[in-house]
Amino acid sequence: MKVHEKANIIQTQIDQFDKFPIEFYLQKPEIVARDLIGKLLVRVAGEHIYTGMIAETEAYLAEGDLASHSAVGQTKRNSAMFETGGILYVYQIYGLHFCANAVTEQSGRGSAVLLRAVQPIIGIEQMKINRNKITSNQLSDGPAKLCQAFQIGMGDNRKSLMGDEIFIAKYQDFLDDKIEYTPRIGITKSAELLLRFKIKK
Repeated sequence: MKVHEKANIIQTQIDQFDKFPIEFYLQKPEIVARDLIGKLLVRVAGEHIYTGMIAETEAYLAEGDLASHSAVGQTKRNSAMFETGGILYVYQIYGLHFCANAVTEQSGRGSAVLLRAVQPIIGIEQMKINRNKITSNQLSDGPAKLCQAFQIGMGDNRKSLMGDEIFIAKYQDFLDDKIEYTPRIGITKSAELLLRFKIKK
């Protein structure tokens, strides 16, 4: 199959998704984090397309949240958080792994939603290759695993979530009684805040 034919096929697939508009991301992070549960993360990387249902998120607030990267003010590392919502904020941890966030609210606020876990749907075989042949149920059940499976890295920092390379689309809606609200994981500051959202098992 010729390159342009593959590109046309991928574009046809992309056009079938119902992307969230920028207005969705201009809400408070805790609202976005909760409403992202059950929605589709879509990533196009070269000739590969990956999709998965978002199963776990964490909100990081612009105010009163010492665990948020924005709590120290704007820096070179976290500057994407202070832009208008609807872009990706990617950062590196331990010098090895990446984490992806959806920036929320208006410019200057400094809030975002960490994508913690996704249930793979499309592109699973390539995800296994990306994740060094890890089994399907562990492909993207953590923020760093998710980025590795979906080929998300620092080059994706600040990318628009309304574009065609990476975006979030409507899929399933979960009622409140199907979602678990808990403290966030792996933090010591503002640890009491119930800002982690996940599908109940």
